[in-house]
Amino acid sequence: MFNEEPAYYSIIPAPVRYDKRLTPSAKILYAEITSLTNQLGFCYANNRYFEELYQVSKQSINSWLKQLEEYGYIERHIYRDKGSKEILNRYITIFEKPIQINFNRSIQEIFKENNKYLNNKSNNYLKGRKSLNPRKKQKK
Repeated sequence: MFNEEPAYYSIIPAPVRYDKRLTPSAKILYAEITSLTNQLGFCYANNRYFEELYQVSKQSINSWLKQLEEYGYIERHIYRDKGSKEILNRYITIFEKPIQINFNRSIQEIFKENNKYLNNKSNNYLKGRKSLNPRKKQKK
């Protein structure tokens, strides 16, 4: 699948690093997934790639992926052929638990919190002040 080793960095954020439910190998797999995700925005490596990379069995890779998915650190998207149900593609996306709430919200809801009314309100407050520079003496 990949002819070269990825030259991208890997990340293991604190929630993953300190999650005692994850095996150390699952944490390293997470780091590899982040590295591949940095390249394209998602990871499309198949299990065979991970098996060869880490010299482990298919069962080990499946177990580590299951842990990461079960505890909410990755999501696997599987696309099957409609006729035969054969897996055509599998993509893995990553996310950290603190930001998961945004995945259940529409983009309109997220941007609604940052609307012009709130921005103008704070700008109007600042315009009403005599000076924004505390060192500059204000005229009375």
